[in-house]
Amino acid sequence: MIPSGPELREALAAAGADGWLLFEFHGLNPVARRVLSLPEGGLSTRRLFVLLPAEGEPVAVAHRIELQPLDGFPGRIIPYSRWEELHGALGSLVKGRTLAMEISPEDAVPYLDRIPYGVVELLRRLGATIVPSGPLVSRFAARWSARETEDHRAAAEILAQVAQDQLARAVREAESGLTESAVQARVVAAVEARGLVFDTPPIVAFGANSANPHYEPHPGRDATLRRDQVVLLDLWAGRSRSTVFADQT
Repeated sequence: MIPSGPELREALAAAGADGWLLFEFHGLNPVARRVLSLPEGGLSTRRLFVLLPAEGEPVAVAHRIELQPLDGFPGRIIPYSRWEELHGALGSLVKGRTLAMEISPEDAVPYLDRIPYGVVELLRRLGATIVPSGPLVSRFAARWSARETEDHRAAAEILAQVAQDQLARAVREAESGLTESAVQARVVAAVEARGLVFDTPPIVAFGANSANPHYEPHPGRDATLRRDQVVLLDLWAGRSRSTVFADQT
């Protein structure tokens, strides 16, 4: 549900703003997608701005060919086609306002720094003062729902068991020609068999390779396990790609 009412006003006051201006374009801002409940994997090939003011109804400025994701939006929608229409609509909304957006001064928190400099520059030229939205993100976008918490707990328990089983099996098979890629394939099969999904395969590293935090084994170029070598297993997964992944190292 899009934030509103006293809770939104309280968070805006903490941010020193009188409105939260959400911006999304080509997946640049996952905060906006989460807060606005935009469809997972949906196209966003045109710029979208949504103002959540301390007082009054929400206002969306959206391109005419991408209005469908805003079905059911609880406020006013201003459609645009040409850039002049976009600038005109934004100017009428932001002039004289202090607006919170996903920026981080000096990129201190890179995961929060989601708004392109050109967008900030445009809004300032149109009369807005832009401040970081950290308190709003913490309150409305970073909290796990009960379902997300349960999904994470279940995934963490599965990964812990998979890791224990596969590490123990690898140790038993030292000096047998076991390769990093072979262990990786076993881990992938075990995770998928338990109903979890992931975005990239787990890291399996033997010996000196375990010192590389982003090591990727490749068949034919990976290491073979020797006795007394360090074995590193780093795996992550969740019940769906949209949930909070668990991570075990």
